[in-house]
Amino acid sequence: MADEQIRGLYIDGTWRKPEHQRAVIDKFTFEPIRDVAEANIVDVASAIEGAGRAAQHPLNPGERASILDMVADSLESNADSIVADYVAETGFTIADARGELRRAVRIYRLSAHEAIRIAGEEVPISAAPGGENRLAFTTRVPVGVVVAIAPFNAPLSTVAHKIGPAIAAGNAVVLKPAEKTPLSAIAATRAFHDAGLPAGYLQLVCGSGRVLGDALVGDPRVRFYTFTGSTSVGRRIAARAGLARTQLELGSNSASIVGEDADINFVVDQVATAGYRKSGQVCTSVQRLLVHASLLDEVAGALEQKVTTLVAGDPRDPATHVGPMIDPGEAKRAESWVNGARGSARHVIGGTRQDAVLTPTLLVDPDEGCEALTSEIFAPVVSIVPIADIDHGIQLINSGPYGLQAGIFTQDIDAAFRAARKLSVGGVMINDTSSFHADEMPYGGVKESGHGHEGPRYAVTDMTVPRTIVLNLR
Repeated sequence: MADEQIRGLYIDGTWRKPEHQRAVIDKFTFEPIRDVAEANIVDVASAIEGAGRAAQHPLNPGERASILDMVADSLESNADSIVADYVAETGFTIADARGELRRAVRIYRLSAHEAIRIAGEEVPISAAPGGENRLAFTTRVPVGVVVAIAPFNAPLSTVAHKIGPAIAAGNAVVLKPAEKTPLSAIAATRAFHDAGLPAGYLQLVCGSGRVLGDALVGDPRVRFYTFTGSTSVGRRIAARAGLARTQLELGSNSASIVGEDADINFVVDQVATAGYRKSGQVCTSVQRLLVHASLLDEVAGALEQKVTTLVAGDPRDPATHVGPMIDPGEAKRAESWVNGARGSARHVIGGTRQDAVLTPTLLVDPDEGCEALTSEIFAPVVSIVPIADIDHGIQLINSGPYGLQAGIFTQDIDAAFRAARKLSVGGVMINDTSSFHADEMPYGGVKESGHGHEGPRYAVTDMTVPRTIVLNLR
């Protein structure tokens, strides 16, 4: 097989010939980009078996760190081709692609640093009855086999957040990227191969989750599942994972609160980016902007001026801010949610669709029960909702099923810290939108937004377990 032509099935250090292959489609032109190998359940079993063999012999920390740094170097060296494939397979803009590649490089470098910082601690047992002459300490050891299931909306950085810490921790990984965006994962796998990662420590299986899911989830040899995607799929993984650990980053309809003392121009500038980048297909995207009623008209007017300048269309055009959504079906769904809110909203701009491109949309004061507010729209749509005060905004956020991140804009430090204490979310961004995310920080949600954390330092901790060692000093 000419493996330069068809990749996507990487098992035990080799690119294998598949029984079937599938074309990856350009999300704007709908033209086929490249054929990618499609794994079957036998391939998944082989991948897990190979990872299990590798996991019995963890690489030493120095070797892990060196490989991860070389992966980062490789991604930087091949940036142009990776960015071109990323734009084609996701429909995101060139600026989005370059930004995510930079993030992925940083995540692998952060993971390299964490590989050589893994440490246990002394356990003070000398005060326990019978412990007077004993010394106890812990070391941290890899969990073993990690299955990483990645989403379509961040196929470079989210893959890095999963496999970077897993390799840093000394584990072996089976990676399944999103069916519609496998090229970025293939590029990352090739970088690991070129960096000299020994066979077995990274396996790649591309294909449909519906076909491969049962084979991937529930195998007793897998000790950790890291998944980013919908809450419904996250529930199925949790139900089948058994005693294996899970890190689940699931749905959200993130909100940011605007207090009556907020700097409106600053708020509008932040939301114009955070609500519409990647066509709104970001878990922490500002879906709901909860604005003090006294500022509603002013914020709505200023944001409308910004949104109407956002260009939607060809992601390869440097002037484009909002490219296509992942497919026309998702764009049609989001369009229907917007149309469902039109009758109740005080004002609507945008919301028209051409194939997979949905124009940037702003809904002002739609009905509180509409899907655009209560569910995850995952589209370039922001809804402005009036609130009586910050406590009202906190109540609205906490009353919903999700809890990933929230933002609050205010100059009142007491109000800001009250929100930080009371909001039932994984992260509170003060004088920033819900969408702020530095790769060094712990990132994860509560309630139906999942559990566990990304961020190399925190993921490495989750992907290792303490082993207690006690010496009886005679």
